[in-house]
Amino acid sequence: MGVPLSRDAVSIRVEQEPSAAEVAYIERGLYVFEEGRLGSPEHSHFAVFLRDQAGHVQGGVDGHIMWRRLFIKTLWLPESLRGRGLGTRLMAATEAEARSRGCLGMWLTALGDHPRHFYLRLGFVTIGELHDYVGGQSLYTLEKTLN
Repeated sequence: MGVPLSRDAVSIRVEQEPSAAEVAYIERGLYVFEEGRLGSPEHSHFAVFLRDQAGHVQGGVDGHIMWRRLFIKTLWLPESLRGRGLGTRLMAATEAEARSRGCLGMWLTALGDHPRHFYLRLGFVTIGELHDYVGGQSLYTLEKTLN
């Protein structure tokens, strides 16, 4: 990907507004390195949406699969739809899709105790905590093994 350079031929700079192309270049470099080391991640992406009767998205889950593990990037419902079991149903549909794609597990991050307890009720376990991440809230990493 890059040309080998001597130590004196490079510089290190902090850039406040990096270009999308340059960020993509370093991301791709890591992707190629890991793929060579671990094999193809067989990356895929899917979303599970909650739609109203007109077909408009009202919430949902965004998931990314790599190396047979589903990373749940986002689960969101508007405040007005919370407490009705819709989050649980969205997660059940997400888990079913992950299983159908041969995933071995799922993982995610949750900000604060309330969302953490939601995921614990769904069978996730806490595997990490970053104390006082923001506003006195911890950032939790949780996982669920799929058999």
